[in-house]
Amino acid sequence: MSDVCEHGGNLQAATERFGLPAGGWQDLSTGISPWGYPVSQVPSHVWQHLPIDRIPLMNAAQNVYGVSAECIFPVPGTQAAIAAVPRFLPAARVALPSCGYHEHQYHWTNTGHTPVFYSTADELLQLAKNGAVDHVVVINPNNPTGQRICRADLQKVYQSIAGVLLVDEAFMDFQPEHTMAAFVAQQPRLVVLRSVGKFFGLAGIRVGFVLSCHAQIKNIKHLFEPWGVSGPAMWVAEQALSDRDWQQAQRQRIDNTFQSLTTLLQAFTERLPTKITLSGAGLFISLAGHEALLHALHNALAARGIYTRWGYQCRRSATAYLRFGLPDDDNVRLQSALHAIQQEWKL
Repeated sequence: MSDVCEHGGNLQAATERFGLPAGGWQDLSTGISPWGYPVSQVPSHVWQHLPIDRIPLMNAAQNVYGVSAECIFPVPGTQAAIAAVPRFLPAARVALPSCGYHEHQYHWTNTGHTPVFYSTADELLQLAKNGAVDHVVVINPNNPTGQRICRADLQKVYQSIAGVLLVDEAFMDFQPEHTMAAFVAQQPRLVVLRSVGKFFGLAGIRVGFVLSCHAQIKNIKHLFEPWGVSGPAMWVAEQALSDRDWQQAQRQRIDNTFQSLTTLLQAFTERLPTKITLSGAGLFISLAGHEALLHALHNALAARGIYTRWGYQCRRSATAYLRFGLPDDDNVRLQSALHAIQQEWKL
């Protein structure tokens, strides 16, 4: 296994490989919203004082996630929590999605846990009911497959295992009605991760939350206290989480763009010589199918200045995934590029 997990958004690497496009890059390689929350001027005292007062941020997070403040802890991005949680649990068997955000697998295996891979909700339920795993990791909705496991099935999984159920909800803000956050107070082995970076387009402030009443959250607190999240980052996150009108408008904007991007990609893939399926989760759409064809499409788009997400490692399947983030230009540049590729490939 590689010691480094590749991520989207690395335009420097894209330029080194493909050269700098004449019109610059349109970066569709991340699942970060292209419409970021409009940040106003940060008050001077926020820069000057140590970030001790978490109360405004915690109140805002409590209202959004529906979890009491004692079950919420801010971390410097959910990536930090993904790395931390396995460290504080005894080495055991952990169920991991066979295709998903690779950092989970990387940190669980590198801390001595034994991975057991699943592809579907039914497979996961079977593993849990048969006692084949101790802990479970669910990316919900999954990145890149878009798969979402319903709350009823997650409840069954929780009741069937002796260890921790970790649910990564980095892309859940688009459909918050499916969150498991409401159950953390009653289910002490449940850990839910929420991100501010994706939906709010604020990845640079590095703020996320661990939602849990699990005893291990004390270890996470000790790891990141006293000042794990900067004062300006907490101030910006509090403003974004408190602005419910903006959040509703953001959901509508994401939905509109997701639908139009789906229509565009469906029309293109229907012309391809092999079957390609589409799936997504609001902030991204993934094409799944033949590896060589999708890799050729990734390269052809890059040659036209559009950078998509390639390189997911999916176990137990020959299916490859090419992921598209949401464009911020009504698909104008992508539509032009796909039309040119269609002509070049004689589709």
